[in-house]
Amino acid sequence: MVLKQNYGSNANDVIKDVKAKLAEMKGNFPPGVDYKISYDVSQFLDASIEQVMHTLRDAFILVAIVVFIFLGDWRSTLIPIIAVPVSLIGTFFVIQWFGMSINLVTLFALVLAIGIVVDNAIVVIEAVHAKMEESAISPYNAVKEVMAEIAGAIIAITAVMVAVFIPISFMTGPVGTFYRQFSITMASSIVISAVVALTLTPVLAAMLLKNNHGKPQKQIYLPKLLIRLTALSIG
Repeated sequence: MVLKQNYGSNANDVIKDVKAKLAEMKGNFPPGVDYKISYDVSQFLDASIEQVMHTLRDAFILVAIVVFIFLGDWRSTLIPIIAVPVSLIGTFFVIQWFGMSINLVTLFALVLAIGIVVDNAIVVIEAVHAKMEESAISPYNAVKEVMAEIAGAIIAITAVMVAVFIPISFMTGPVGTFYRQFSITMASSIVISAVVALTLTPVLAAMLLKNNHGKPQKQIYLPKLLIRLTALSIG
C-alpha cells in the first residue's frame, strides 16, 4: 500500500501520524499479521535537513571570517554578525505568517540569503569608516551624515533585488509551490535586512565603532591554518 501526502501538507507530520496510527491498529491485527514500512521518506528528509543546517552554520562562519579578513577590525565584524541572525529570525516569522514550514527549499533559500543580507550591513559600516576618515568626526556624527546619504541607495538596492524574486511567487502548479516558498523566503530576508540596515546597524555602528583613522594600526596576523581552512571550505 502506497501513501501519498496531500497538497500543502508537511511530510514529516504525515509520516509521524501514519506510524502512530499503524502502531495503534497493530493491537487489533489478527494473529500472525504484521506490517512493515518498506520505504520511509522521512529518513531522507531528516538527513537532508541536517546537511542543510550544517551548510547554514558553515556559511555563517565563512561570512564572519571573510568580513573580518577584509575589514580587519573585530568591532566592524561584530555588527554584521549581529545583523545577520536578526534578519534570519525575522524571516522565520514571515515563513510562518505565509503558512510555510522549514523544509529543504526554505533552508536552501536561507543559506543563499546569508550572503545577501550581510551586504547592507557592510555598506553602512564601510560608509561610516569612510566618513570618519574623511571628516575626522565621531562615529555618532558619522552615522548621522552617512544615513542621510545612503538611506535612499539601500532602499533602491532592496527594491531591485525584491523585484527579482517577487514575480516568481506568482507561478502556479506543483513547481510554482516550491518556487513560491523560495521567493518569499528570499524577498522577506532582503526586506528585513534593509530595515535592519536602516535601524539596528547604524545604532550598533555608533555604539561599537571607534575613529582610529590616522592612528597607528595594529597589524593583524591571521593563522595560516585559518586561511587554509577557509580556502578548503570555499573550495
